Amino acid sequence: MKTKIVCMGDSITEGFGVEERESYPYRLGLLLGEGYEVVNKGVCCSTAMNLELDGQVMGFPYVRQERYGEALAEKGDIYVILLGTNDAQDGVDDVEDVVNPLSNMISRKAEFASCYQAIIDSVRESAPGAAIYIGIPAPVQKCIWRRHQERYLQELMPFFEEILAANPDIKKIDIHAAFAKRDKEKVSALYQEDGLHPNPAGLQLIADTVYRALHPHDAG
Repeated sequence: MKTKIVCMGDSITEGFGVEERESYPYRLGLLLGEGYEVVNKGVCCSTAMNLELDGQVMGFPYVRQERYGEALAEKGDIYVILLGTNDAQDGVDDVEDVVNPLSNMISRKAEFASCYQAIIDSVRESAPGAAIYIGIPAPVQKCIWRRHQERYLQELMPFFEEILAANPDIKKIDIHAAFAKRDKEKVSALYQEDGLHPNPAGLQLIADTVYRALHPHDAG
C-alpha cells in the first residue's frame, strides 16, 4: 500500500499561477516516488482563521471550503498543513487608504493559534495516528496587493511556535527559512510577478524542503 500524504493549504499549495505539474504537491510526489500518493487539497485565498465580525465571515476560512472536508476524508498517513499567508494581511485597499474590516485578519491575530489548533484537532480526529507537519509560510515579497506584508507574517511567527510547543508530536517545516537564507536577488527570482506566490522554481524549493522534513536522513 502506498503512503498517502495530504497537503492542506491555500493558493501556494493549490498552485496559483502555475500548471498542476508545477505545484509543490505534484513535485513532492515526484521526489518521493511510487511508494507515495500525494493529494493536493489546497484552496486559493484560504485563511487558517475561521472568524466572524458582526455576523459576517472574515477572510476565506479554509475549514469552510469543500476541499477541507475532502482532505479529512482522505484519512492520510501524513498531513502537511501550509496556512498563514492570507492571515498576514490588513485588508487595506490596493488604491485607497481604506480598510475592509472583513479582510483585516491581522487585527485578530490573537485567535490565530486557536483556529489553527482546531484544524489540527480535526485531522487527528479524522485520521488517528497520522503524522502531522506544519509549514512556516514563505516570505512575502513586495506584493502587488499591498494588504499582504511580510511584517504581518512576522507577527504570526510566535503563534506558530506556540502551536508547536502545545503539540510536541507535530513537526515543523521551515519553508520561510529555506527562502530567507538566500540573498535578496535570488529570493526574488523564486516568485511570480505578484510578489506573493512562488513560481515553479520557488515551488520546487518548497517541495524539496518538505521532502527533507519527511526524510531527514536525505537532508544532505
